[in-house]
Amino acid sequence: MASELQLPIVMMDLRYALRTLRKSPGFTATAILTLALGIGSSAAIFTLLDQVSLRLLPVQNPERLVLLRWDGDWMGSNQGYASWSYPWYEDLEKETGEVFEQLFGYHDMAVAVGVSGDAEQLDVAFVTGNYFGAIGIGAAAGRTLEPSDDETLDGHPVAVLSYDFWRDRFANDPDVVGQTILLNQYPFEVIGVA
Repeated sequence: MASELQLPIVMMDLRYALRTLRKSPGFTATAILTLALGIGSSAAIFTLLDQVSLRLLPVQNPERLVLLRWDGDWMGSNQGYASWSYPWYEDLEKETGEVFEQLFGYHDMAVAVGVSGDAEQLDVAFVTGNYFGAIGIGAAAGRTLEPSDDETLDGHPVAVLSYDFWRDRFANDPDVVGQTILLNQYPFEVIGVA
């Protein structure tokens, strides 16, 4: 019985609110704009947080990945951030055999990528040969890097294309495997697509 009395009161309040909003359109527009901005910015922040923090990486066993960083003096880099040299990585890999299942290295860098005479500045990752095996990513075409690709100093430079780059620049052409691309004017043979 109490809920039956509440419904007419709610309806009266709603009608009063609508009449008040209709009488002051400036206040109504400001209130609606404020609500829209608040809801929109909250949704945008949550979407960003979801993409950056809440979702797991699209790799095998992402909860088992650990990022080792160097905070302190610049090490092995003249680009304003810390980076580890490859010999240091090799020493760390030997010394942490019981601590980590695998240790891999990567270095992000912007380079000029040349394909068929056209070049564009892109972010690439230089990775160790066990990178793809460690994170469990296979090849959509060709093969990914293997530890044997690291064995020869200044050996035959090879590249694995990202799926998006392969789709956008090569239209999913499987014959891209074996072609040569240029990274800062240095030739790399494409061995696969991740």
